[in-house]
Amino acid sequence: METTNFGLNDLHQVQLDMLKHLVKVCKDQGFTYFLSFGSLLGAVRNHSIIPWDDSIDVIMPYPDYEKLTNLPRDVWGKDLFMQTYDTDPQYPRCYAKLRNSTTTLIKADYADCDINQGIYINIMPLIRLADKPDERKKQQKDAKLYKAITERKPLTADEWPLRLYSSILVETASDSKREKMREELKAQVFSHEDENTKDCFVLAGDISLNLALPVEWFSEAVPCEFEGMSVNIPKGWHEWLTLRYGDYMSVPITDIQGDKIAGFLALDTGKPYTEYKGISYCC
Repeated sequence: METTNFGLNDLHQVQLDMLKHLVKVCKDQGFTYFLSFGSLLGAVRNHSIIPWDDSIDVIMPYPDYEKLTNLPRDVWGKDLFMQTYDTDPQYPRCYAKLRNSTTTLIKADYADCDINQGIYINIMPLIRLADKPDERKKQQKDAKLYKAITERKPLTADEWPLRLYSSILVETASDSKREKMREELKAQVFSHEDENTKDCFVLAGDISLNLALPVEWFSEAVPCEFEGMSVNIPKGWHEWLTLRYGDYMSVPITDIQGDKIAGFLALDTGKPYTEYKGISYCC
């Protein structure tokens, strides 16, 4: 691994600076956001980033997420870049990352992607989940297929027909057919946003796609100190953390320690990712 200016403290400082900018933009625009996953865990447990964590995670209700990710580029200044499938077409995720283009964080699963590879924070949409059981089941299936197509990885741990269909779409379908299916699936996944449904889910990893979360938990933002700044957490933070992690106050929780440092191909807080092209990615 290339390690100029390497250190998790340096990484965290870059991420915190990005979070401050994101929080300011959300406040200025009137957008709702919440710390989530490991970042929420660190905030309520110690008011700080978990020492071994490698990312800051934020979730937003989909209407605000959509507005945020479509703001003019100059909102982010010259160094930051809002990365989505639409702004960086080879980006293989179904949620956004805010990247610092003057830095480098290249992971093994992005090594073949010609994309912005700066240090990032994750921004994930909170999506309304259908109330009717049959519609909910279809929406969750569509979300899994949408994720598989966007990430260009067939499903590996789901029911057999869905695994087979995702393999056909990802591995054998033409680019134009995959893109058409991706757009159709996206429309289905977000088709209940105008409904007053009782539950929602986070469009992120496989576990999140299967967790129905009461909308009520996210109906109010609660201020919380995090690394010397005030950030928003959902009012149902205790219930969510308990559902997701169990006894979340126990440390360490070994299975949620973020991506392992061993998965880093390059981390550099002093040089832009473009200097690593052909060395650590797109080789």
